[in-house]
Amino acid sequence: MPATKRLPTAERRKQIVHAGLELCRKEGIASLRTEKIARRIGVTPGALFRHFPSKAAILQAMAESLLERLEETVPGPHLSGLEWIEDHVKKRVRLLKEDPHVRMLFSEGFVFALPPEAQGKVRQNFMKSWERLAENVARAQQQGEVRDDLEAHELGAAIVGLVQAVLHPPLGELAEWSNPESVWQTVADLIISGRR
Repeated sequence: MPATKRLPTAERRKQIVHAGLELCRKEGIASLRTEKIARRIGVTPGALFRHFPSKAAILQAMAESLLERLEETVPGPHLSGLEWIEDHVKKRVRLLKEDPHVRMLFSEGFVFALPPEAQGKVRQNFMKSWERLAENVARAQQQGEVRDDLEAHELGAAIVGLVQAVLHPPLGELAEWSNPESVWQTVADLIISGRR
């Protein structure tokens, strides 16, 4: 194996995580082996263990990287309830459409293969995301922007379902379901007062 350039620790860790994510995306989680990751980035398997003590630690870092990407789509608190929901829907749909790695978080097989601590973080992140959404639905209901004949958590669940539908054929492959604006229009038709 030819010698590879020595990278700073943070860069090498990112490279390892990215290689692991690519391997999982292209070949499936069952194919994730430290030897394959090492080969992809041109280092020895032993070099990986200078940055991560185990395969489980690599999986943990992979999950954390994906969760950070999800967290980047959380709208700021300065928006009204309805503006927050719209921004959230559009950013999430864009991310799910454009980032094939993040989509793995919504695969039971991928999440099941994670170490227990990472599984817990994924579940905790999803619950926190849903709670924030429900809080903003409730706020929009109080502001008279969103229908109030359903509980905030029920509308939140419907919104989550519509956003995640972009992941599943055949709905996710329909032209009218192919961009954030279209998905937002469907969500708006469901939740906005006076549009029913």
